[in-house]
Amino acid sequence: MQLMNPRSIAPDKVSLPAKLFLLGMIFNGLGNGVFNVVLQLYLLSLGFTSDAIGLIIMISSIGAALLTIPAGIAADRYGKKRVVLCGFSIWCLSALLVTGASSIEVFCLAFLLVGVGNAIGSVSTPIYSSFFEKKDMDRAFGLLGFLNITSMSVGSLLGFLPPMLVANHGFTLQFAYWAVFALGVIVFVSSIPFFIGSLRGVIDSKRGDAFRFTLKSPNVVTKFSLLTVLGSLGYGVFFSLFPYYANKKFGIESDALGTLFFISNLTSAGAHVLAARASTRLGPLKAITVAISLSIPFYVLIPLAPSFTWLSCLYILRCGVRAMATPLETSFFMKVVRGEEKATANSIRTLAMQGGGVIAPWLGGQIMAFMSLDAPTSFGAELYAIHAAAYYFLLRNEKEAGSGK
Repeated sequence: MQLMNPRSIAPDKVSLPAKLFLLGMIFNGLGNGVFNVVLQLYLLSLGFTSDAIGLIIMISSIGAALLTIPAGIAADRYGKKRVVLCGFSIWCLSALLVTGASSIEVFCLAFLLVGVGNAIGSVSTPIYSSFFEKKDMDRAFGLLGFLNITSMSVGSLLGFLPPMLVANHGFTLQFAYWAVFALGVIVFVSSIPFFIGSLRGVIDSKRGDAFRFTLKSPNVVTKFSLLTVLGSLGYGVFFSLFPYYANKKFGIESDALGTLFFISNLTSAGAHVLAARASTRLGPLKAITVAISLSIPFYVLIPLAPSFTWLSCLYILRCGVRAMATPLETSFFMKVVRGEEKATANSIRTLAMQGGGVIAPWLGGQIMAFMSLDAPTSFGAELYAIHAAAYYFLLRNEKEAGSGK
């Protein structure tokens, strides 16, 4: 049996700054894995409803939308390092606030700051791309996604802790969820020193001109932004509230949810690794389009799942197939924009993603509250179909940029 060649899934050369960045993403993934499992269940234990949870998630996207483009412009003009360091300080402040929150007002304020920190963190994608040559970009982002999602899988296993704390140590379910959530915050903050270490390898190409918006490739950025809004809406209208959905429909708690996320994230991590090979065989654009298209049937079938076991199978299959496109989307975007304006361009794309994130969880929460738990899946699947077709027809004539990494 022939083993997979490591060079087909990893870049030829990974520098020390790139390794530090990847280590930071591992800790980031561990923290996010915990959040994905326990956050919404913790909010449920506080008595929040689907529309309130959707509002809190939406606030984070609003915070990101406010500063995403200014952060990108500032990074291209004055240097990525300063901007990223500012984002880290805001993340730390939001971490302190969110662990002490108990009311919807404080949670909204905390998640507003989380969004602002994420907006500034959007600069990290151009930073990571600067560590690699264009020929290694698909593999570089595939490796990044693999490590981040694998660590999310491990983090999601901490969903077993709250029921254990309740059963064996007499904790209330609410306090058990809070304790594990706080642990996730600590792990997440632990990623920051590694990211700071990676900045030593960044050579900033500051423009030094006035703080104004200029872009030499507006057409391609506009196309990607439209596609990003469609994808963000299609995903977020249902899956941003998936823990709430699983709990309300099947009575699932964090242990079962953690197991599901562990398996689905490992499946997605494997898909990230194989993405570069799919891109080589089909071309990046066709690989992206096929992956999105093939994930749609699993989305459509979710309301028909008679049990959590069947729901889990559909969720895992959808995640694995759709994840094949994710690193290729980012890699393709980094290839077709000019090197000196990557931060600005990526901030616009991130803003589009956050724009979808503003609307999707709120809309999904409203649909679940006033129509049915299953109703958002039909809307999300239809958007996925439009997303897949638009990807191919909008980008089929785009070529790689001629300058910059």
